[in-house]
Amino acid sequence: MPNILLHACCGPCSLMPLVRLRDEGWEPTLFWFNPNIHPADEWLKRRDALREVAAKFKVSLVELGDVPDPAAWVRGLGGETEFGKRCTLCYRPRMLKTAEIAAAQGFDAFTSTLLYSKYQNHESIVQEAEAGAARFGSRFLYRDFRPFWWDGITMSKELGIYRQKWCGCILSMKEALAQQKEAEQRKAAQKAERAARLAAEEEARKRKKEALAAKQAEKEQKRRERLARKSSTLQTTDSTAAE
Repeated sequence: MPNILLHACCGPCSLMPLVRLRDEGWEPTLFWFNPNIHPADEWLKRRDALREVAAKFKVSLVELGDVPDPAAWVRGLGGETEFGKRCTLCYRPRMLKTAEIAAAQGFDAFTSTLLYSKYQNHESIVQEAEAGAARFGSRFLYRDFRPFWWDGITMSKELGIYRQKWCGCILSMKEALAQQKEAEQRKAAQKAERAARLAAEEEARKRKKEALAAKQAEKEQKRRERLARKSSTLQTTDSTAAE
């Protein structure tokens, strides 16, 4: 059975690649190398989640690198902090290192769980992986794992694997938190708008009810006045007849 080094960015994203590669007859070994994941507690959570996946699937796990320094990582971007453009600089060191380890340790091929995520720049990942393979003389196995996105989500929830809230680096964390704040603000604004609308509708119903009650009272008053006039006319007629 051919062996393959599977670079893994996190636990949930590794599930379907493991399943699919095994279905094809590969024997995967997970590879943890992610200097782009910040802060330290997040890096540890994702590493531990991958350890959990390795234990559940009974696969080997190679770990490389310590808890990264976010500031050093950002400096290494050379000022390229724009989303999308900076991502290539995130893929490159991981694909190079994976290709290097695959060649050094005699793996038949390597690939990455990054190819599972529909949020990543798929083409850029492939390009960096192919460049790494050419540099170190290893074989890159391209697979598009994205069609199994929802299967992976379902499985990760069933297994109780930690699911992260942002892509990885400190910049994506800040962007995710900002987006979350904006979403909360939109939700609060929508809630306030709904409350104001319901209050206005309730006030309109109240006024309508009061207007209807006033109209009914007016009709009742007119009815009583008519009865009173009619009674007065009858009394006058009876008095005249008596004379």
